[in-house]
Amino acid sequence: MPSVAFLGSHPLGERCLDQLTSHDAFSVELVVTYGPGEDTWWDGCLYDRAERMGHRVVTRDSVRAVLDYDVDYLVSVYYPDVLDAELLAHPNVAPLNLHQAELPRYRGQYAFSHAIMNARADDHWRYGTTLHVMAPEVETGDIVARRFVPIAESDTARTLYDRVCDASVELFREQLTTLRDGAVRRVATPQSAYNGERYGDTGERLDVSKAIPVERLADDDEATQLAVYDKIRALDFPPFEPAYTELGGRRVYLTATNYGDIFGRTAVGDIDDETGRIAVPQPDGRH
Repeated sequence: MPSVAFLGSHPLGERCLDQLTSHDAFSVELVVTYGPGEDTWWDGCLYDRAERMGHRVVTRDSVRAVLDYDVDYLVSVYYPDVLDAELLAHPNVAPLNLHQAELPRYRGQYAFSHAIMNARADDHWRYGTTLHVMAPEVETGDIVARRFVPIAESDTARTLYDRVCDASVELFREQLTTLRDGAVRRVATPQSAYNGERYGDTGERLDVSKAIPVERLADDDEATQLAVYDKIRALDFPPFEPAYTELGGRRVYLTATNYGDIFGRTAVGDIDDETGRIAVPQPDGRH
């Protein structure tokens, strides 16, 4: 029976641990995650869920406890820390990561936003999730499997994220057979075998580019309108601050999502005299 140390967080981590736990071919030896009560932007707690399942659980500051267990796999799902060479070399078969983006196209963070902003220029209207072998250089390891969903012209970063989370669970469930059979190394493909754009590590913070000048919003050039529309969608990911413009000394948020007034400033949504909300109309376009 293959043994696993599971490193993760987030509702996706919970869902994948559910899949792993319910599969009678695996033994989960240890779970490493955020501690209960830590401040995270998502709902739920993998630590509490793993404890309820009867797993041994430690927090991220005790990640080296993994070395005390003889495991066939390290499985990482939304684990935030980079693992050192000793940890990566520890499992008998492979260290694996479920990356919420298409490799080798997008490494790093904020890939949902970059994919929306790049889709039109690249004519690349799909978004991927990737199970890959972990390597010392982050997200460069061989690819075990990928799954794709379409990027719609109406998508925001958050709607795309929600849809890809579902696809990621499906991919993870499908590939448990590959792990059970010990076929990971046999089916894994080097990233150099894939064609297409490579955007490298996209982890630069997006906060500095969230302001959109009102003059750009008012520009009637079609290309500018589409670029602004795509940027607004790409930065629309509750609960994080979305794109905005400045009107009359006030910050006005630009988004299709109703955040409510969670930032203590002007709310977002459909503009009217009472709320001061602003809506972003969808232009005619490809999808």
